[in-house]
Amino acid sequence: MTTRSSIQTAALALAVSGLFATHATLAGPFAHGQTPEAFASQRIERMTERLDLTAEQQREIRAILDAQQAESARQRAETRARVDAVLTPEQLARTHEQREAREERHLDRLAKQLALSTEQIARVRTIMQAKGDDPEMARNEVREQIKDVLTAEQRSTYEASGADSERRGPGKPCRPGPAF
Repeated sequence: MTTRSSIQTAALALAVSGLFATHATLAGPFAHGQTPEAFASQRIERMTERLDLTAEQQREIRAILDAQQAESARQRAETRARVDAVLTPEQLARTHEQREAREERHLDRLAKQLALSTEQIARVRTIMQAKGDDPEMARNEVREQIKDVLTAEQRSTYEASGADSERRGPGKPCRPGPAF
C-alpha cells in the first residue's frame, strides 16, 4: 500500500467514524421512538410540572429546542457533505444505491402495513426521493407529507404503529428523556 493510499484510507476511516460519532451525538434522546417534536413537548411538560414554568417560559424553551433541532439538521447535512467529499465516485454511487434500497424496503413495509394503493406508493416514493436529494429536509416534514397522502384510517394506523416516529430497535420501548 502506498503512502498516498494509506493516507486516503485513514482519512476515509476518520470521516466515517466522525459521521457515526456525530450521528450518535445528534440522535440523542430521539433514538427511542420519539419524534423531536414529541421529545420537546414531553421535556417542556416535565419541566412545567417540576418547575412551575410560566406560559412565556414554555414558549421560550420551545424556541430554544426548535433552534437546536434545526442546528442538528444543519450539522447532519454538513457532515454528510464532508463525508461525501472524501468518497470516490464509485463509493458515492454505492452509498446512493444503498440509500435507495433502504428507501424501497421502508416503502415496501409501509405499503404492506397500510395497504397503500399504487398511486399512494408512487407519491410516497416521490417524497422519499426528495428527502434523499435534500438532506436538510426535516424528518418530521417527510412524515407530515406522507401523512397527507394517507386516508384517515391509514393515518391512524401509521401513527399508532410508530412508523411516523424515529426508528426503534427490536423490543426496545420508548424511554423518557432527561428530567428537564
